[in-house]
Amino acid sequence: MNETSSLPERDLPADRHGQLREHLLREIRQSLAQEESPSRGRRWLRPAVAIPATAGVLTLAVLAGVVLTPESRGGGESGRPIGGDGTATYAFAPHVNADTTGGAAELLDRIATATARSAPVEDIRDDQFVYVRKRVSSMGEENGVATPVPLHDLEWWQSVDGTRPGLIREPGGVSEEERPTGPDPAPGERGYEFSTNYRHLQTLPTDPEAMLEWLHATVVADGMSEDSNLDQDTFVLIGDLLRDSLMPPEVGAALYRAAARIPDVVVVPDAVNAAGVHGVAIARYDSYNPGIRDELIFDKDTLEYIGSRSVATEDGGHVRAGEVLETSAVMERAVVDEAGRRP
Repeated sequence: MNETSSLPERDLPADRHGQLREHLLREIRQSLAQEESPSRGRRWLRPAVAIPATAGVLTLAVLAGVVLTPESRGGGESGRPIGGDGTATYAFAPHVNADTTGGAAELLDRIATATARSAPVEDIRDDQFVYVRKRVSSMGEENGVATPVPLHDLEWWQSVDGTRPGLIREPGGVSEEERPTGPDPAPGERGYEFSTNYRHLQTLPTDPEAMLEWLHATVVADGMSEDSNLDQDTFVLIGDLLRDSLMPPEVGAALYRAAARIPDVVVVPDAVNAAGVHGVAIARYDSYNPGIRDELIFDKDTLEYIGSRSVATEDGGHVRAGEVLETSAVMERAVVDEAGRRP
């Protein structure tokens, strides 16, 4: 493994150092999973630089110190370098920084309308489990060269009411093939407000303004400082609520309309998920790591959520503008009777 500690890091707030979110570092997610309950949302703001990365994975502390190289081409209206040519794949986004448009609020309103019209899952019992199968990859490093971890599936079973242990299977991943996850904390314990179990999601506001207030309150409850960015943290929280859950339609619609009220959200008309499916994304340049753009990807026809990705928007460290740092694709969602059982 190449030593990365000598690479420069951007000077960031101590309590949000790098904002190195768990969905970009699978190693860190697995380290945290040994200590906490399975909900992704509960870990969305943890500063990952405090946790050593496993060999072979690029930490975002490297990416936080991106330095433009002479090879960076031109610049868009924002002054960001335009990424190189190439074919859009799950691992590369060509012309990054010149590939976005406005109209995020209008797109999110259309997504919300489509979501509200989708049929809810009927007759879900508390003793059942939400099953999510995703195709995932993240950026790795070999001999100083940035290399995507091979695409592989990740399966997760989460208790409907959050009271029963769940299960994660990730054959082909960077950790053990199968690992249990604990139940959610009891109400009143720290982190309960970030739960993504289905029963908790059913209690969230269905009014967009009330939803935005809840999102802001949840961010503040996690701990804010004068250097924190409420809009960025709220956008990340929305993504974490969507990523591994079964979202009730009316709650999902409110979530998207709340997202439409967040400043600086843009549209990526051609975004590719981990399954190679071309969709349309809503995206935001990371306020803590300006060299990274986070995207939520939707089917162009049905407007259903189909995955996410994080893209390097500047050359630096081991990566170049346009390389995808983390990507996922939702392959299947269902409700099953036992953890470990497939639909």
